[in-house]
Amino acid sequence: MKKWQKINIACFLFLALFSSVLFYIAGKTSMSTVFEKPWHLQPSVHEDSLTQMYKDKYTIFDKRRLHLQIGDSSQTKVIILVDAWGVPIQENLLAEEFAVFADIPHTFALHRRLANRTKHAEKTEYRETPHPNLYLFGGDSTEYERREYIREIGFSYAQFCQRCADSVMLVKIDSLLLTDSLKTIAWTTQSSRTGDRDSLHHSLQLIADFAQKHPEASIIVQGTHRPTLGTPETRRSYKAHWVPVAILNNCE
Repeated sequence: MKKWQKINIACFLFLALFSSVLFYIAGKTSMSTVFEKPWHLQPSVHEDSLTQMYKDKYTIFDKRRLHLQIGDSSQTKVIILVDAWGVPIQENLLAEEFAVFADIPHTFALHRRLANRTKHAEKTEYRETPHPNLYLFGGDSTEYERREYIREIGFSYAQFCQRCADSVMLVKIDSLLLTDSLKTIAWTTQSSRTGDRDSLHHSLQLIADFAQKHPEASIIVQGTHRPTLGTPETRRSYKAHWVPVAILNNCE
């Protein structure tokens, strides 16, 4: 073999090796870029489909607002949106959460929720509620321009309580049910918004105690969206577009 042929072969082998290394580095960089993207832009697997167990065990509601799907009632309604209460991928975790309401007349369900934002949940679920109605929130009225859009979707009255815990807000609702003739009371919780399961359980237990105290009221409890303020791992442990529903004391 001539010298120039050996040089060509060596050059070809060098280029082949260099190209392989370059493609490997580019691939690693691309994978790193995927994981550095914001969580909601990262690829997801099986986050939106319900298991057969979920479908068999619970009533399934589609994306329409919930009160259009469960019918009307002459009872006073208390509509509660529990912030960051989502449907866990681990089915036993949701069973534990629903168990808080086991001693109250109930229907447990799952509701399709297309957007992972509290504002979307409020504007969807609180719209066109029976009058006279009252909206309550234990936080800043300017958060997400809440005061403006609550008025726009048709609430007769709104009360905001700066930095008020869920327990304080339930005391307010308790007094309103005893003294006022409101048709609908709507309240969005705050304590569970970080996705902490202990905080969520505490809020659900407070609501269960309240529901037992007021069997005359139909109490509709549902999540706003899956937890979005925690780690990507926490968010991915919940279904992307489903929230739990507990309909309590609905006698009709």
